[in-house]
Amino acid sequence: MTPRPAILSMILLVTLSALALLPVKTSAGSGGRDPLIVGSVSISCKPISDHQGNVVGATIPLKRAGRLLMLEGTINSVSGNFILDTGASGLVLNKTYFRSSMTFDDEEGGGVTGSTDAVARLVVKRLVVGEFIYAGVSADVISLGHLENRRGVKILGLFGMSLLRNMEMVIDVRDNELQIFKLNKDGSHIGPPSPEVKYDIIQKIEEYRNVMFVKAVIGGKILDFCLDTGAESNVLSIDANKKVLAAVTITNRSGLSGAGENRGEVLYGTLHDFSMGNRQLIPMETIVCSLADMSQKYGCSIDGMLGFDFFAKGRICINLIKKEMGISLLTEAVK
Repeated sequence: MTPRPAILSMILLVTLSALALLPVKTSAGSGGRDPLIVGSVSISCKPISDHQGNVVGATIPLKRAGRLLMLEGTINSVSGNFILDTGASGLVLNKTYFRSSMTFDDEEGGGVTGSTDAVARLVVKRLVVGEFIYAGVSADVISLGHLENRRGVKILGLFGMSLLRNMEMVIDVRDNELQIFKLNKDGSHIGPPSPEVKYDIIQKIEEYRNVMFVKAVIGGKILDFCLDTGAESNVLSIDANKKVLAAVTITNRSGLSGAGENRGEVLYGTLHDFSMGNRQLIPMETIVCSLADMSQKYGCSIDGMLGFDFFAKGRICINLIKKEMGISLLTEAVK
């Protein structure tokens, strides 16, 4: 049976959950736990309006917990943080706060560590994030307690791609900021035209079941990567070509725990020779593990995932009408 799009959000969610348990650099005195870095919560969402005063976009502060990018929101009167997760196809909720409203499906989720429990679901009456209000949104429900415990922050769920349909988003990790713009049918901003931005890289996006894929080159091989702001590190398939794997310097091995009972081993290292749009980026921290289960669930080959290390390389604009990504690279991000 082919999994429906909502179930596919679970596939990448399991990877997100697993990445939180991998070794990462911590500050001195953190006791081995990732420091909680929170953007100023006193800065409220700033609406972007047209000449008639209609809201056509918003600038939303991003909060950081380790390498997770979060935004504040309220769901059915419950307030907290949502992980900005372009690797999730839709809305995913933490069952710690919503278990009383769940219903169960017979289908199972899946990830890099295998299948998870049966998928629970609910319909959200009202979701508010910044200037955007959603009603009647279907959501998958899964435990995110291990992420909350590790980060020491309340996590209501994942804010996935179906909530940003037909919009443009600009992710700025350095300034902890997310901009969202409503678009016309041709992919232009509704309202006054924005100042033209010159991007160092412009890359086409392929969308499959509400998840975005882009191409990059490693070791002379063209690979398909999922864009995943919810992943705390880049991920590369262990089944990749030998020339591709040779571009990774392995520094550690670790057990990988997902949302299910299964475990596996991953390699942790530094990725060299990564190019996109004729620009070669400086080495990035990367995990090497099997993506066979994810590829099987999707029905297509997944060579890897681009997570926090990639998005931290500059200001990244994703236009979901034009199916295009533009990157303004930081000076230090390029070789």
